[in-house]
Amino acid sequence: MDVSRQHLKYIGESLFLVANLTLAGYFVMRIWDVDLWAAMLSSMGFVLVVDIATAFLWRWVVTKHKNMLPSFFTGVSGFRFLGALILLSIGYLMVGRDGMLTFICVFFVYYMLSIVHHSIFFSRMSKRV
Repeated sequence: MDVSRQHLKYIGESLFLVANLTLAGYFVMRIWDVDLWAAMLSSMGFVLVVDIATAFLWRWVVTKHKNMLPSFFTGVSGFRFLGALILLSIGYLMVGRDGMLTFICVFFVYYMLSIVHHSIFFSRMSKRV
């Protein structure tokens, strides 16, 4: 298995996922006349930073410390959750109490689909490693 190609594939799939979610959010904004830009940009940035960092760290762990993969997956999950809590706290400061429900709903969609993508991709990769 070519680990370098696989980590780039994960990044590409993450970019595709985020682009499609943002496009869907744009259509929702046009149809229902709501402003979701702050929530979408924050969510997009969070997912891309976490997924790109995960891809590079996964490549490093697979090539140098293959026996640490279970700890790596646990650590990524914990880091992603902690990062989400921090982002939601910052989001509360950005949009205030009234806009928080919208912010959480938008972030939840990005977050959950990112977790689903992560789980599917790395369950397939774990069988090959």
